[in-house]
Amino acid sequence: MTDGGLVIDINLSGIEETGANLKVFPVDLEIGLTLAMNKSLPLVEGEVVKRTPKNLGELQGGINHQIITPFPNLVGSVGSPTPYAIVIEKGRKPNSRMPPIAAIAFWLYRKGIVTDRDEIRSVAYAVAKSIAKHGFSPKGNVGPTGARMFEEGFTAAEPHVVRLFNDAVVKATAQAND
Repeated sequence: MTDGGLVIDINLSGIEETGANLKVFPVDLEIGLTLAMNKSLPLVEGEVVKRTPKNLGELQGGINHQIITPFPNLVGSVGSPTPYAIVIEKGRKPNSRMPPIAAIAFWLYRKGIVTDRDEIRSVAYAVAKSIAKHGFSPKGNVGPTGARMFEEGFTAAEPHVVRLFNDAVVKATAQAND
């Protein structure tokens, strides 16, 4: 789904064995699980977007979902093609490479921190150098811990996702036993 971005997958590989063991009709199971996936992915996406730091909204707007592989190896994905999504998710460790100076310069200018165009490049360079040396945490935590918007978003949505899939299996089982 992404090149250099971040992805969370919901993978139901092996579900056909579960269906066979439950004596579930494959069509009922396929329909139920596909519907559950179609309901689950927007839930996870919404939870991730709520937790995503907003600068210009590019990262939030780039978060999307899709079904990657259809039933019986049902795989859904919530992710972002934005290359810096992983840095925002996990932070930047100390002694890593410098972030892009142009992006920092734009941020400094847009926030009104530095408005002198002659000064902005040198300040942006100093900020980038500091981030490379000390790391970066978008939540303001001590150390490079990251926003964890994907991790926390999935954790928040997980009970609802589990319920949707459990309900789908229960319904398919009941229909098979009628």
